[in-house]
Amino acid sequence: MRKTILFGIACLGIGFVCNRYFCKKDTKNERYFQWYKALYQWIVIQQDHGRISDYFKKNNYKSIAIYGMGELGILLLKELDDTDIEIPYVIDQNAGSIAVSSNKKVIMLKEIQENVDLIVVSVIDKFDAIKADIEKYADVPVVSLEDVLFSL
Repeated sequence: MRKTILFGIACLGIGFVCNRYFCKKDTKNERYFQWYKALYQWIVIQQDHGRISDYFKKNNYKSIAIYGMGELGILLLKELDDTDIEIPYVIDQNAGSIAVSSNKKVIMLKEIQENVDLIVVSVIDKFDAIKADIEKYADVPVVSLEDVLFSL
C-alpha cells in the first residue's frame, strides 16, 4: 500500500515537472505562426488584386482607428494611406514614444474618441484582452486585423 502511494506521488511529481518544463505552450511561436497566417492571407488578397480597404468599403466603414503600431499596424496604416478610408488617429500603449511616418496622431487607450466607425486591432495574438480594454473606454465596434484579412 505504501509503495502504491509513493508511486502515485512520484507520478504526479514527474507529470508536474514534465508539464511545467517540457510540455508548456510556446506563446512566442504561436504568435509568430499567427503572424505568418495573417501575412500569407494578406499576400493572397493582393495576388487576387484585392485590397484591405475593400473590407471597410463593403461594410460601410469610412473612418477607422488602428490599435497597435507594431509591424502589422504599420503595414496596415501604409496599406490604407492612399485610400478613401480616413484614419484620424492610431492607438498604442506606448503613444508617447512612437512616431508614425504618416503624421497621424498617436493616442493612448484612455484617450480614445468615438469619432470613428471602427477600431482595428493589429495585435492579433492579444485581441480578446485588447478588445475588452477598448470597450471600457469607447462604444465603437472592434475587429481584429486577422478577421479583416480572412473575411476577404
